Order: sequence, then structure tokens, then C-alpha cells
Amino acid sequence: MRYLALITTCAALALSACGPADEPAAEATVETPEEQVAASQPATDETADANYVPAKQVADIPIERVEFADGEKAITIEDSIKGYESIDYVVKLAAGQPLNVSMATQHTATYFNLIAPGEEDVAFFIGSTEGNQFEGTTELAGDYRIRVYMMRSAARREETADYRLEIIAG
Repeated sequence: MRYLALITTCAALALSACGPADEPAAEATVETPEEQVAASQPATDETADANYVPAKQVADIPIERVEFADGEKAITIEDSIKGYESIDYVVKLAAGQPLNVSMATQHTATYFNLIAPGEEDVAFFIGSTEGNQFEGTTELAGDYRIRVYMMRSAARREETADYRLEIIAG
């Protein structure tokens, strides 16, 4: 009997801690999936995605058109980047054309991405995850971008990277 009285007293105390019974219950807020995703995103414009470049910066990336000499199918470019510098090498290719792009560099945080015609900053090949060599066939005709860049961890330290980029089309 004492146990029943003790349980009843504990239950009464627990209920009284919740407030009087005549108060309306607090409404639970339910987030939509979109709100949950938005809340989980970083507060800044930066993301951890290696190929992410904010739109305002895409327009600032220098472009160098790559032209093959008559009868040639390959070209080698030697250059360097420093810090947050990037460069887009643009090469005009036909649909179904074989393409081989490789980069040699001693700098372990320098890569290239491949961007299809009509895209500005969405890469179909991401060097930081797939390596510094691409071999495949083009799907579309038009200007393909080969974007050379340095990972943010090295770029913020203003490191310099020399590289040799070889492009073989055909």
C-alpha cells in the first residue's frame, strides 16, 4: 500500500511540473524536408565540394582558347597557378570525339575539372576525386572547359603550383 501511495505522489508531482491542466499544450513545430536541408547547410557561401565555385567568381576565371596546329591532335601546356587562381582552357570538340586530358604536377592539391558545353561551373569530371587523368569520348559538340585549380586548403596559404597539362583530342 505504501508503494501505491508513493507512485501516486510521484505521478502527481510529475503532472504538476507540466503546468495546470487548463493551459493549452504547446504546438509542436514540424519542419518540412526543405527546411531541414536548409538548416543543415553551412551559414557561409563556402561548401566542402571541391568543384564548387561561387557564381560571382566564375566570371573572373581567365579563359585561354586551345587551338591545335594543323594536322595535330595533341597539345601540351606548361603554366602555374598561385593561391585561389584558376584558369579555364577551352577546346572545341565534336560529339563522339575521343578526349584524353592529363596533368602532371608536383603539387598534391592541384587538379583539373572538365566542364561540358553549356555549363558554367558543374563538372562532369572532378580531378580531386577521380585523379589527374581523364580518358573518354565527348557526348556533345562545342566548347569544353578544362579548369585548373588548387584545393582551398593550399590556396588559402597562397601556395604556387607548376603544372603540365596534356590534351589529346582525336
